[in-house]
Amino acid sequence: MEHDDIHQLVLTPLADRAWRLCDRAVARSEVASVIAYVELLDSGAYQAVWVSVGLGSARFSSLEALFRAAVEMLEQSRSLGALKPAPIPHRPPARA
Repeated sequence: MEHDDIHQLVLTPLADRAWRLCDRAVARSEVASVIAYVELLDSGAYQAVWVSVGLGSARFSSLEALFRAAVEMLEQSRSLGALKPAPIPHRPPARA
């Protein structure tokens, strides 16, 4: 993991204790620029809800740990490349 990878990430404020974690390598107008929604919990931990990489949510003890996890998830998603969507099963038309 390169140090520059972390610098492409930025927290955009949404409220006093809530942010969007965005990837500056992706145009702001693109949905994929938002990596996660982040909230500072009363416990002092940061909770991230992943939206463009990964699934679910995770808690981190520091912003640095959150950024490192986000960089790892970005690297994994890039290494997988574009995935072919699963085909939708079709049924023959109903006969009258």
